[in-house]
Amino acid sequence: MTTSISLAEASERLGVHYMTAYRYVRTGRLHAEKQGGQWHVELDDLKAFEDGDADEPAPRSELIPKLLIERLLAGDENGATQLLESSMASGATAEEVYIDFLTPCMTEVGRRWHDGEITIADEHIATSTGFRVVSRIGSRMSPRGRTRGTIVLAVVAEDYHGMPTALLRDILRSRGFEVIDLGANTPSESILLRAQATNDLVAVGLCCSKLDNDDIIRETLSTLNDALDVPIVMGGSAFSGHDHIHSFGVCSASSSTRHAIDLFEEIHTQRIAS
Repeated sequence: MTTSISLAEASERLGVHYMTAYRYVRTGRLHAEKQGGQWHVELDDLKAFEDGDADEPAPRSELIPKLLIERLLAGDENGATQLLESSMASGATAEEVYIDFLTPCMTEVGRRWHDGEITIADEHIATSTGFRVVSRIGSRMSPRGRTRGTIVLAVVAEDYHGMPTALLRDILRSRGFEVIDLGANTPSESILLRAQATNDLVAVGLCCSKLDNDDIIRETLSTLNDALDVPIVMGGSAFSGHDHIHSFGVCSASSSTRHAIDLFEEIHTQRIAS
């Protein structure tokens, strides 16, 4: 009779993401042992966990991988990459470390700078290190099968935060899309010209992280909507919510990287069905 199951099976029984279950193990809330390179959970331990206070949110300090933030701020590309590789060796995919580790860490770095806890130089070091880490991890995210069409990504003008589209680019490519990432500070005319010159265009994705940039965001979205007949997905920390995003014009509002990916998948599905 089987007395233990894999951590992946345990996460399914708990109804949580694998990395959430792994965090329970890492923080000592769920007992597990490594067998043959994989984490396994005793059924009795899983039941005890389910009977306990498993829904209690973990402290903020547990949600943000402290060591990764420290390595990014220190400019330690190798150390940061090794931390992510360790997570992948424990079962996480490259997509998961992008979404569950790199994205919240870079958001936390931005928050610290905004709140005056670190300098702009610190933020620049962390960002440049993050880009180098992404280039190393992203090389492992191979596309699957035939291309599913092309998505153009860009950060609007006067916004110099290019990390969100870099992360989204690699994930979408791994899912079979061709992706053209125009990067940060891209004028609306440049986005439009690139989109019009792109064959098999599925959608355009706009990232907006800079606060008080509403006029440029509005002008960019208006320019694209007037000239293109493909959906536009827009998101970023510049927006206070869906209503704020939709106040700029017709678009699909993304609340997170994972949500943006889901929206592009939905657009592709609708495109195939039509």
